[in-house]
Amino acid sequence: MFKTILVLESPWDPHSVKSKSVWPFVNEFANVYNIAAHHQMFTDKLSFQHWVQRFHKEKLSEPKLLYVAAHGGAGRIGGLKKDINGTTIVEACKKAKSIKYIHFGSCLFGTEDNLSNLLKSAKHLQWAAGYDKEVAWVDSTLFDVMLWGRIGMRDCASTGKKFHTIAKELLSEIPGLAKNLGFRFQYRYGKAIKPLIYTDEM
Repeated sequence: MFKTILVLESPWDPHSVKSKSVWPFVNEFANVYNIAAHHQMFTDKLSFQHWVQRFHKEKLSEPKLLYVAAHGGAGRIGGLKKDINGTTIVEACKKAKSIKYIHFGSCLFGTEDNLSNLLKSAKHLQWAAGYDKEVAWVDSTLFDVMLWGRIGMRDCASTGKKFHTIAKELLSEIPGLAKNLGFRFQYRYGKAIKPLIYTDEM
């Protein structure tokens, strides 16, 4: 289980001063599980790169999870000033070797190709997750924290299980929801990179 999380979020509605954020959900989850949680906003390529590097360099408890919460597309995530393409995301993550896990709370960006490319390029990452469909951000955020809770909360039956096994067991309980959201999860298994496969029959 990760010990520190950075929620790196872009504004959801550029046309209103009324704020919406995943932060309250993640912060309360972190309080329950005694995880150090931090929150920053990004607006463009430079601010995204800056906060990823700060998270990497700052002396915080490890392992670290980077949670990117923003509007997304098939090849990019949305910033307030300008969108950020997949190449920029990969390059930022390659330089941040203290980050072990990355999760995209974004529509469409979490495709098998994007997640696989990220793990192939940033070899320190142990898993990457996201969504390859358009999703309601509240639904996906609640799904994300439920997944993290399962990975982190071990009992007698789950002690010693790999994180991808725990994730697969959760998906076997709610395959319809995971499928409807377009949830994707890829992980490093030795030298191989594997997708978490789920079907309605799991």
